[in-house]
Amino acid sequence: MLEAFMNEEDVLLNVSCEDWQEALDKGAEQVIEPSYVEAIKRNHREMPYMVIAPGIMLAHARPECGAKAIGLTLMTLEEPVEFGSELNDPVKLVITLATPDDKSHVKMLEALTEFLMDSDKLEAFEKAATAEEALDIMRKGED
Repeated sequence: MLEAFMNEEDVLLNVSCEDWQEALDKGAEQVIEPSYVEAIKRNHREMPYMVIAPGIMLAHARPECGAKAIGLTLMTLEEPVEFGSELNDPVKLVITLATPDDKSHVKMLEALTEFLMDSDKLEAFEKAATAEEALDIMRKGED
């Protein structure tokens, strides 16, 4: 189900980033304004709650900060990056979520949660060599 919200351009694999700011910049997808990325960074500096689980960052901001449409990007990092989370650093997977309102992303978020809770799929995704392979991993077991 998650792959219904994504295409190959939304899957970035083994990206090299020096720090968390660069990771957020590189993980930002097509449907957001630069102001949205800046809002994510500001929110993270103020309260780094977006590192939601060991090794996973869910980057997002309020719709009015510059989300033009619903969108999702999943990016694995070549080397994990510290985001300042005592419990969940370092981060290996950066997920950028955009939504133009408070409701249109609910189904996408449900699918994302289901994907993140499937440890086998998540591990296979993080090892994928191509975006096509990563999307195929998301599809497994959904037929």
